[in-house]
Amino acid sequence: TTKEAFINYIDKAISNEIIAIDTETNNSLDPLTCKLMGPCIYTPGLKRAYIPINHIDLATGERLPWQLTEKDVTEQFNRLSSTKIIMHNGKFDYQVIKCTCGLPLKCYWDTLIAARLLNENERANLKEQYMLKIDPSQEKYDIDKLFSGVEYAIVDPELFALYAANDAYMTYKLYMWQKTQFKTPELAKLYSLFMEVEMPLVEVTAEMELTGVCINTEYAKRLSEKVHKKLDEIDTKIINEINAYAETISAWRLSEEANIKSPKLDKTTGKQKVDAKGNLAFNKSKNEQLKDPIEFTSATQLAILLYDVLKVPVVSPD
Repeated sequence: TTKEAFINYIDKAISNEIIAIDTETNNSLDPLTCKLMGPCIYTPGLKRAYIPINHIDLATGERLPWQLTEKDVTEQFNRLSSTKIIMHNGKFDYQVIKCTCGLPLKCYWDTLIAARLLNENERANLKEQYMLKIDPSQEKYDIDKLFSGVEYAIVDPELFALYAANDAYMTYKLYMWQKTQFKTPELAKLYSLFMEVEMPLVEVTAEMELTGVCINTEYAKRLSEKVHKKLDEIDTKIINEINAYAETISAWRLSEEANIKSPKLDKTTGKQKVDAKGNLAFNKSKNEQLKDPIEFTSATQLAILLYDVLKVPVVSPD
């Protein structure tokens, strides 16, 4: 809540060469029009912190005078040019800080993107990822439920900080876990994709959204018609190819392998789930997942068709 404390915190982050940053707005998900309630920050060795900027007095509706300002945020975050900045959904936080403070803050590691790359089938929400990877005992909470129907600006900053500051801490802990996963040899190429393609694109896509993109609608329409016609031709070829294996697919559907059902496990406890009737729950068999007709646009069904039914060998990306 003081400029001196803020400066000291950024000093420590620069010394650590790393900081996690999250932003809270005035209930808005539109970075172009939102107001910054305050950034959340965390660096190892210090407490997780929230910096109130635009909270108001409930009785008077006036901005609380003791708060720091967007200018203070700009001055201190501008010192982080050589510090690794960790965010969760960095594109949004980049846009919020750019629009409210005029500062383009480069994101080094986006834990949302990393989570999706490491496991595309998991929900990438910060709280759920933290519970799943770091601390299963952490109580799940959501800002919309905690402050349901309440304007964030009128919430006492001391109370709001108890929720907000934790986000930056969880982002940092998730980053540390993800970094360990990416160090495994089998994920070397995925790590290169993340660092060399996905992360540089965060700033690019953020700026594209803020600036807007010019589209030649007439050309786009002609291109769409051309491409869709080609796609329809390819779809027909694929369907004909699949139909040629109709007998093989039918025989496989009757096999034991196709109809095995694996136990449905609780991600938190690791124990088998129970359905509404009290019976043990099972995942769908591969036969049940492979629809008739086969939806070849489904990655799951295509994988079952290729590797389980047709026994196509896995092709190395090399």
